[in-house]
Amino acid sequence: MSEPIAVERALSIVLEATPVLPFESIDTDQALGRWLQEEIKADRDHPDFDKSLMDGYAVVAADLERDLRPLRVVQEIPAGTDPAGLRAVRPGGASRIMTGAPIPPGADAVLIVEETEGVEGDPESVRPKSAVRAGANIARRGADVRSGEVLLRAGEFIGAAEMGVIAACGRTRVRAGGRPRLAVLATGDELVEPENAPGPGQIRNSNGPVLRALALRAGAVTRYLGIAPDDERGLRLLIEDGLGDDVLVLSGGVSMGTRDLVGQTLRSLGVEILFDRVAIRPGKPFTFGRRGSALVFGCPGNPVSAYVIFQVFARAALRRMMGSAHPAPVPVRGVLKTPVRQRPGRAGYLQARAAWAGGAYEVEVIPSSGSADFVSSARGNSLAILPPDVTSLPAGASIETLLLDDQPDR
Repeated sequence: MSEPIAVERALSIVLEATPVLPFESIDTDQALGRWLQEEIKADRDHPDFDKSLMDGYAVVAADLERDLRPLRVVQEIPAGTDPAGLRAVRPGGASRIMTGAPIPPGADAVLIVEETEGVEGDPESVRPKSAVRAGANIARRGADVRSGEVLLRAGEFIGAAEMGVIAACGRTRVRAGGRPRLAVLATGDELVEPENAPGPGQIRNSNGPVLRALALRAGAVTRYLGIAPDDERGLRLLIEDGLGDDVLVLSGGVSMGTRDLVGQTLRSLGVEILFDRVAIRPGKPFTFGRRGSALVFGCPGNPVSAYVIFQVFARAALRRMMGSAHPAPVPVRGVLKTPVRQRPGRAGYLQARAAWAGGAYEVEVIPSSGSADFVSSARGNSLAILPPDVTSLPAGASIETLLLDDQPDR
């Protein structure tokens, strides 16, 4: 094995080796959670007519500056009315108008309904209770968007709001980044599937479900290859199967023990190993390689290590594959609630809870018994980052924190 490389260098190597998948033309109902790969331009002005922002009366503002005499109501204008068929508003007149409805010719303001009252015995008139300035409560044509304006750019994430923009521009299909196909393989004779009771010296396989769930959350199409035994023949067959996908994620078998066969098996199958150790805690024996366009992430077998390696490295690679303009999530600054310590030499990525409070993130590091403490990952929503040369930080210190994609929900 080589000397451990810095986290930043390892992430750079991963992203440099990661191809962007071919773009796809898809129906918009399949676009949520993907990355856009074209510009979305407005096909018209928005609004494409002068419209009312409130329920009330379209009036000539100068009428109300002189006095507050009753105004004759000449028409009612609901939303959806064709502007071409509207009667003009003359001095002394008004049009009853609804929010979103077009402004009639001659009117230059909307007096809100709360500032009017009826005229006894004359249902066709309305009395203003206050004056209104010209332009009040009116959205002019093109006030929001001009025809031809670029509203979304390639590389942007398609969330719910972006779906609304796409729909407002009349688009039913868009070009988006492809969804990676990802295979998950756990290794180790000590593992049994979750539905089985472990025998002496065995443990249930939690890494397989965790890694698959992380990949699904990141947008990949996943399949589970099962548990590979600690023999090269059986391991080789399953790895060869997984290399047919865009990404193969393994857990276990990447350290220096006599039964850690993943590295040599990968090499025998033509996988170029780009690094096999990273100066990170937990997760140092992390192997990354590629064969053709297929990427391989060999995660350590300890649950917290596998979880951290996926969150820091594999998630960024999947985002790049899908066309994200900024695939590596950027840590935020927070304030430590409790002191932390670590041995120097490797960057610590510690399970933590981050919560926004009083203008800053408060970061609480989760107590843990080590990288085998599978429960600690479920208690956190972020990873607090200690630089490799830092041995301790007191409560109240500033600390970088990597927010996980489900942080707001946990």
